[in-house]
Amino acid sequence: MSKLTPPKTLPEEIAVPLPRVTGLVRQLTHDVRNGLNNIDLQSAYLLELVTDPQVVTEMKRLRGMVGDAARMLKDFSARFWLATPTVVKYSALMFIEDFRQRLGKLPPEDAPTVEWTVSLRDESIAVDLEMISRCLMEYFRNGQQFREEGRPMEARVRARDKWLVLELVETKSSVASAPDTWGLEPLVSTRRGGFGMGLFYARQVLAAHGGEVAATFDPAAKLLTTRLSLPLVGS
Repeated sequence: MSKLTPPKTLPEEIAVPLPRVTGLVRQLTHDVRNGLNNIDLQSAYLLELVTDPQVVTEMKRLRGMVGDAARMLKDFSARFWLATPTVVKYSALMFIEDFRQRLGKLPPEDAPTVEWTVSLRDESIAVDLEMISRCLMEYFRNGQQFREEGRPMEARVRARDKWLVLELVETKSSVASAPDTWGLEPLVSTRRGGFGMGLFYARQVLAAHGGEVAATFDPAAKLLTTRLSLPLVGS
C-alpha cells in the first residue's frame, strides 16, 4: 500500500505587496456590499407586504443590521486606499472647533470624554478637511476603545514654530508595545476584533499632508502622549 501524501499547505510567511492586498479587499468588500444592498432592497419590499406589527418591527431591525454591516465594510475598505488630498486653507482654530463638533456627534459608546486646552490665535493650515478629520478621529476613537478608569483624555492644541500641534494625553497603567511603532505596519492590532488598519491609515493621511506623529509613554507618570503635527501656512 502506498503512503498517503500529506496535503500541501501555504508557507507560514508570504510577502504580499500591499497594493495587491488592497485590490483584493476593495473588490471583496464591494461584492459583499452589493449583496447586502440586495438584501436590504428585498427587505424593504417585504416590509410593504407584511401587516403584523411584530414582523414589521423585526424587519426594520433586520434592515438596521444590514445597514450597519454595509457601513462597517465601507469604512474598512476606505482605509486601504489613500486619495490625493485636496487641500484648502483653513483657520486652525476653526478647524479644531469643527473637529470638536464632529467628535460630539459620535454615538455615546464611541464618544470619548475630552478636556480641551486650545491656545491658538490667527494661524492657518492647508488640509483636506474630510481626510484629516477622519485621521484625527482614529486617534480619539482608539483612545476611547483602550481607555482605562481614571482621568479623561486631555487634548492640548497650540502653535509651535511652524507647526499646529495636538497632544492627546491618556492615563495608562502600561502599554503592550512601544507606542511610537503603532500604525507603522498594516494589519497589526492588539484589540480583539480589530483589523489593524485605523492608525496605519491615519499615519498615511498625516504624511500626505506633510504632518508627523510621535507617541511616548511615561511609566512613572502613567501617561501616554500622542503628538500630532501639521504644518502651518502663511497668509
